[in-house]
Amino acid sequence: MLRRILLVDDEAKMLSALQRQLRGTGYDVLVAGSGKEALEILATTEVQVVVSDVRMPEMTGDELMTRIKRQYPDVVGILLTGYAELNAVIRVLNEGAVFRFLQKPWEPEALLDCLHDAFVNWQEKQQVNDQHTYLENHEHALVETDAEGRALYVNQKACQLLNVNEDITGATLEDVLPMLRPEQLLYLASGEQRQLEVQSVTSGQMLRISCQALNSERRMFSIEPLFELDILAIPELLSRQELLFQLDRLILGTDEPVTAIYLDINGFRRFNDSLGYQQADQLLAMIATELLKGKPEGASLGRMSGDEFALIFSGPVSSADSCEQLEEMLLPFRNLIHFAGRELHVAFRVGYACSPADGRDAGELLRNAQVAANTASRGGSRTIACYQKHMNSHDSEFVFQQSDLYRSLERDELFVLYQPKISMRDGRIAGAEALIRWEHGTKGVISPTEFIPMAEENGLIDPIGNWVLAAASAQKRIWEAQQLPDFVLSVNLSGRQLEDDTLLDRVSDLIKQNALHASQIELEITETFLMQDISHSLGLLKGLKALGVRLAIDDFGTGYSSLNYLHQLPVDTLKIDRSFITGLGQNREAYELVKNIIHLSHDMGKQVVAEGVETRDQLDILTELQCDEIQGYFFSPPVSADRFRALLENQPLIMLDVTTEGSVPSRI
Repeated sequence: MLRRILLVDDEAKMLSALQRQLRGTGYDVLVAGSGKEALEILATTEVQVVVSDVRMPEMTGDELMTRIKRQYPDVVGILLTGYAELNAVIRVLNEGAVFRFLQKPWEPEALLDCLHDAFVNWQEKQQVNDQHTYLENHEHALVETDAEGRALYVNQKACQLLNVNEDITGATLEDVLPMLRPEQLLYLASGEQRQLEVQSVTSGQMLRISCQALNSERRMFSIEPLFELDILAIPELLSRQELLFQLDRLILGTDEPVTAIYLDINGFRRFNDSLGYQQADQLLAMIATELLKGKPEGASLGRMSGDEFALIFSGPVSSADSCEQLEEMLLPFRNLIHFAGRELHVAFRVGYACSPADGRDAGELLRNAQVAANTASRGGSRTIACYQKHMNSHDSEFVFQQSDLYRSLERDELFVLYQPKISMRDGRIAGAEALIRWEHGTKGVISPTEFIPMAEENGLIDPIGNWVLAAASAQKRIWEAQQLPDFVLSVNLSGRQLEDDTLLDRVSDLIKQNALHASQIELEITETFLMQDISHSLGLLKGLKALGVRLAIDDFGTGYSSLNYLHQLPVDTLKIDRSFITGLGQNREAYELVKNIIHLSHDMGKQVVAEGVETRDQLDILTELQCDEIQGYFFSPPVSADRFRALLENQPLIMLDVTTEGSVPSRI
């Protein structure tokens, strides 16, 4: 390739001096005595680099570079300047019209180095142009961004699909992809090949957005139109635009409060993965049909996005009648539903907002109802949340905290505590549950009730859960090498970990790497996850069981119709949820439930662990009911590895006083 330079200066002596310096360098050198002459040469001749003096009559060098950038954006500009012209040079540097400048007088070597870098810059521009040509011809709509989320390039397909202007270089992702919440953007950008299904805010079309890291400085977002639920097949189900229109009419047409209820299907991604997108869409249509059957009279139901719906009506939701109607609408989902030969559990995260206090137009009211639903999902136990103004500030804080959580592993801020499980047979430590904690650099220790739901929501639970599994396994190996009393180590698995195809290999590798006995490792899985898709759960548990590890159902008693399916699941242990243990000694219903769980479990040859034991009364009742193991603050809170070692060395933790009435435990 011919490397051509155009020298521009109104002084002939300066042009001659520059030509002498470049003689024998291999560059093809052209000269121009003015800015006007330079532009005439550029119009007819291919030039890669222009070197111009700043101080020239009629058209200064900085003015020339500005025009070259506009007319010939690939040409690389270098300015030769004295001290007095620095302000003008800095201006065009900031505008991107000039690649570099040399201050008079300069060394010949400095000029040659600058020209070398300029041609490298020109080649990089050509590579970018080639990349843009590739992007324009790609089958998908593509948005390229830098590491900070600013748009570098948006191809024509993306402009059409997103209804944006092509000239949005430098715009933030929030502007280019307004359908994504901040936490969704963070989720997409924080891992490899992640994707979400969302609805376009302009067209209402369903889109699948995926993100791929090209390198440490660039990311590529791919946008693909998806099959959308055919609202014509369900005449009463409104589109997003129709719902917004009706909600605005309600707000403007009545003096009564207007309520918007946001319903987000919990964990619908798992149905996409296990059923496939086509059947998952059919399930979505079935759910929409059931919601329409039970919706309150006079209310309208619409689909906001892939798995999110909204219900609107006149009147406050806080009234007893409205709450009762909402509960009635969700009643069909309290039990398992039959679909495609499977039994599935569908749950919702629900939030609501009322005008005019929570919003004076449709967009604001629905947005705040969605904020409330997001808050309900993070809270864990609450099903329906009412919008409150502080939630928006919490959402902002939530996004920053997500970013900190993403870096917590790099900063070594996570650590593991161990809570003992005490055998009611001999008072010794039969097991321990590994519990993750986060010590934030400035906020101190953050409760897992805050950051675990956050990690579940944005996908960070994958690397965090894997780290806990590895850290606890390594610590178990250390205790075994120290010849401490043996026990079963329990580690919680998240729903996302359980959906990972590599989970079985990862668990097997950790057992081999740490030379552990598989039977001394217990994996705890929440009942809600197991009950969501019984068929899928059964295959998963069989695969884990084949490794030789023990399996436990965590939070048992909070699921749906679980006792009917317990005999199918190859689990060793049931952990009774702490909410039922709290009620022991206070109400008969909790007592009967715990008694039935223990007796049924023993009949099926499974062990029972009671979580959250905090009082002597609870301990005495569980002893009477012949519970196998106890876990809770009555004996010990979660403790460090060193403190847990001390507990192992000083057993038993309870004494068993044998009387004619049986064994009565007492804490040491």
